[in-house]
Amino acid sequence: MPWSQFIDLLKSHRNYWLLCAGVLVLNFFFYLFFVAGERGQISNLQQSYQTQRKNLKEMRKRQLRAAHYTDHQKAWQVFLEKVDNKITFPDRLNDLEALFRRNNLDPGGLTFKSEKVGGLPLVRFISTIETAGDYDDLKALLNGIRQLSGFFCIERLSIIKDRKAGKLVAKMDLAAYFRDASQPTESRKDRLNTGQRHKPASPDDNAKE
Repeated sequence: MPWSQFIDLLKSHRNYWLLCAGVLVLNFFFYLFFVAGERGQISNLQQSYQTQRKNLKEMRKRQLRAAHYTDHQKAWQVFLEKVDNKITFPDRLNDLEALFRRNNLDPGGLTFKSEKVGGLPLVRFISTIETAGDYDDLKALLNGIRQLSGFFCIERLSIIKDRKAGKLVAKMDLAAYFRDASQPTESRKDRLNTGQRHKPASPDDNAKE
């Protein structure tokens, strides 16, 4: 087709091409003012959503930590209420001696050294005990210590066989914990802030007690 005919064809359909051009211009402005703006708003909304979601997760973590801390505090208070006061130590010592006698074992001279548990309203009485007997008696003794009233803890235990005597020799470090009503209760948070650790009392402290 000659160029002159092609140009004449375009001129004959000029209204159609003007309409197409107008539609393209309208589409351009529509995209510029509506579509592009909506995309920017959607992007901002997505970013805001991610920020809010992150903040919500952090808030839930803080709530869980606070709930766990509260639960630990309640459990600690319940534990303290169940621990005997240190004034009951003589009675618990009598129970311990009776347990040894009941199982045909000699407790020897039960001598306990007391020390405060740093940062806690507790007093720790500890003694090294050595006794000899047969297997059944020692087994009954260890089981009886676990069932004693109070908070007794076998912190170290060794059992050897005395071939000459034909008996088993048990040596243990036995600790008993009691509530020290004279010491104010200190929260776990305060102990962490002050950096207190569990330290045995000095000989001067033991002498004062």
